[in-house]
Amino acid sequence: MFESIVANELNSFLEIRKALISQKTLKADKTALESFDKYLVSVNYSEKFLCEEVLDAWIRSLKGKSKTTNGKVLIVKNFAKYLSSMGYPSFLPYVPRMKSDYIPYIFSDDELSLLFHYADNLQPRVSSTCSPHLQSKIPMLLRVLYSAGTRLGETLSLRQKDVDFNTHTIFLMEAKCSKERRIPIHETLALMLEKYCLSIGIMYTPEAYLFPGSKTKKDCHFTSRQAERWFSKLLRLAGIDQRAKSWHERGACLHCLRHVFVLKSMQQLEAAGHSVDVNDLVLPSYLGHDCLLDTDKYMKFSGTLVTSSLNAFEAFTSGLIPKVEVPYEDE
Repeated sequence: MFESIVANELNSFLEIRKALISQKTLKADKTALESFDKYLVSVNYSEKFLCEEVLDAWIRSLKGKSKTTNGKVLIVKNFAKYLSSMGYPSFLPYVPRMKSDYIPYIFSDDELSLLFHYADNLQPRVSSTCSPHLQSKIPMLLRVLYSAGTRLGETLSLRQKDVDFNTHTIFLMEAKCSKERRIPIHETLALMLEKYCLSIGIMYTPEAYLFPGSKTKKDCHFTSRQAERWFSKLLRLAGIDQRAKSWHERGACLHCLRHVFVLKSMQQLEAAGHSVDVNDLVLPSYLGHDCLLDTDKYMKFSGTLVTSSLNAFEAFTSGLIPKVEVPYEDE
């Protein structure tokens, strides 16, 4: 499999990794190490230890998204640690930070109205044997994503018991990075969820999924792929272009509703006279973010569309990174 001077060490490293990681991760590690191995062969590298020069040159040769580069460098860094433990002191490369160039599609109010209209009037062509209650499920799912700003995966994982109709809260147990959180929702959404649970017959079944999947399979929920497929149909009906505008734009999709939630939350806070500043962690906490920078990623949209919100968020994050004056030196 490997042909470089460290071929044996690469094989033994993968054998150790095999017992610790999933098959999917192992496959990704193997791909990254094979690429690194080929590079070492191409430059005729003949040392058992990895020096800084060869690692830097390899990193500069990598192409593609920053996330992909980050993953490859991280696995090679772990291999360098392994080599050092085997008696071949190796340089540990700096892992480049991932950069997100993704720009979401921000639905206009008119587009949102159209989407909800077609969702409320959805007419599935086939019987709901494989996906029951579609006519109720799709409209409710969209309203939760839009009104609560939750992620698609954690929303689909909700069970009936996770909705507290008295306190108007939702408990997200299967959230990203296994970080549970309870979030408040508007009383209107809570009332809609209550009527929805009654209509599909799960009001008194605490363990039932809020958005059930197949009738033939017990204890399964509606999948992300199914939700995206039906949302694509709604986009077509509403005449909304789903194509990405450039290489870093995903185009209109369900995840964009979370971005719309962040935008409208900022607008609502400002309109209510709540001056959002760097010490305010209400929105990041609600979204399940660790820091302000995570929330900042959700504010990537055209400033020409929502100038006031963009200015508000710039004020929100101002002062996070102090300016450093570099003295000018005459040559």
